[in-house]
Amino acid sequence: MPMTDAAAQVQKLLLQQEAIARFGSFALRERDLMNILTEAARVCAKGLNVPFSKVCRYRAEQNDLLIVAGYGWQDGVIGRVVSRADLSSPQGRAFTTGAPSICGDLRKDRGYDLPPFYAEHGIVSTADVIIKGGGDKPFGVLEIDNDQPHDYDEHDINFLTGFANVLAEAVASASRGEALQITVDRMKAIVEEKDHLLFEKGQADLQLRQAQKMEAVGQLTGGVAHDLNNILTVIIGTIEILSEAVADRPSLAAVAKMIDEAAARGADLTQRLLAFARKQALQPRQVDVNSLVTESAKLLRPALGEHIELHMKLAGDTSHALIDPSQLNNALLNLALNARDAMPDGGKLIIETANVVLDDSYVSMNSDAIAGDYVMVALTDSGHGIPAGILEHVFEPFFTTKDVDKGSGLGLSMVYGFVKQSDGHIKIYSEVGLGTTVKIYLPLATDTAKPVEVRTTQGIQGGDETILVVEDDPLVRTFVMGQIKSLGYAALAAVNADEALTVIDGPQEIDLLFTDMIMPGPMNGRQLADAALRRRAELKVLFTSGYSQEAIIHHGHLDADVLLLAKPYRISDLARMLRAALAA
Repeated sequence: MPMTDAAAQVQKLLLQQEAIARFGSFALRERDLMNILTEAARVCAKGLNVPFSKVCRYRAEQNDLLIVAGYGWQDGVIGRVVSRADLSSPQGRAFTTGAPSICGDLRKDRGYDLPPFYAEHGIVSTADVIIKGGGDKPFGVLEIDNDQPHDYDEHDINFLTGFANVLAEAVASASRGEALQITVDRMKAIVEEKDHLLFEKGQADLQLRQAQKMEAVGQLTGGVAHDLNNILTVIIGTIEILSEAVADRPSLAAVAKMIDEAAARGADLTQRLLAFARKQALQPRQVDVNSLVTESAKLLRPALGEHIELHMKLAGDTSHALIDPSQLNNALLNLALNARDAMPDGGKLIIETANVVLDDSYVSMNSDAIAGDYVMVALTDSGHGIPAGILEHVFEPFFTTKDVDKGSGLGLSMVYGFVKQSDGHIKIYSEVGLGTTVKIYLPLATDTAKPVEVRTTQGIQGGDETILVVEDDPLVRTFVMGQIKSLGYAALAAVNADEALTVIDGPQEIDLLFTDMIMPGPMNGRQLADAALRRRAELKVLFTSGYSQEAIIHHGHLDADVLLLAKPYRISDLARMLRAALAA
């Protein structure tokens, strides 16, 4: 039975209402705005049984309407075609007036300036309604297009308007969702940045605590080494006298030699302690790092053994460094031997040099570093690597994972102290099972005063000059006085600076002031020397110390006008330095 017009109209309205409901349900689930607009164009076209439809979005800056979604159009329309937001187009008229714009036959309406794609698609009739927006301007326009003349009735316009209202709510909801997602993303970014900053702060705090601990251990270590050097000075000097006395008695001579060797080992130990404490006297000079590394490698090859491959990667443009060459040699030897021990079954050791820049970002993550240009020396082994829990302790004195009698635990701490005292930086990287890289960053060479060079003499040479000895330790003072007199010199003694100045102010002839750096009272050895020279300008000065002090060691560098005899010393060292000071 054929459907009556009324029944067909009711069926059409029901289908249109069902389409609106289905679209509303879709829009509630969908968050992507473009998907919502595209589905709206499709559903609207199907609901009105037309071949084309589109959504035009208003762009305030350009004051135009851009087609952002559509149905039925050829390529090149969506996202590209625009119309002016004025009365020159059907969609512009609806946008401007706010009322539906219906055109049953565009061929009869010459008042529009239509884009070419209308003719290309054979568009003859259109109907436009606005899509409301959240502000004072609509979001845009919903338009249906037909390639046949069509009279849109009241029901069609109601459907189109109702659909546009549902679409407006969907657009507003999606826009709120987008805004919310942007806020969530920003909050996530803030949280991630906060976590990153907290991580960086934690790393910086850890490095600061480690640096403070190393500084405190260094001060303690330096003090202990100073006291040990005082004791060793007496032991080494007296064992030399004893050795001469028992030279004709082999059994006692062997014991004396054993004591002498033990004292020498103790002296070497205190030097390592002083290196860690950054209180050794360095003699930096301009050093061709590539040449030094090449020469060191010749000594390293037999020490490493045949099972270790040694490779060199030296940058041709590597600058000269301002460094003590002998201490750098010692550092390379210590690092190479550590690498060897990490590769008991063989492996590869690579030594590299290069010019590098430590920038502010690196310094922000390594608080003990100073930004600037450096010469880098890196040693990389293919050994077993160092676990993370151990890595932060490797520079601490006496820390070692080696078996008993396999190492003192002072190798890396000595390297650390030497590099820091030289105004450099050291960094260690390690992965368990892959290997370890130690990078030393050395300061670039600049014009600097060279240290005093001591002329060497053959044998032990004494003299008949008068020497004032200033030493607060009675054991050391008694020993030194005896040694000086045994060399033929006249010797005067003082316990501190006040006593020494009293002697200097007296009538006694004095050729040389031989003073310890650390003394009780308000004046140290350098201050005493300055006061003495103001009284006797011709007076010669020789300093001695268990460790260096800033009074004569500036930034780890021995002052150019200073002679220093480091404790402990043998009588041959004492004799040589006394003659050098008297001849200076």
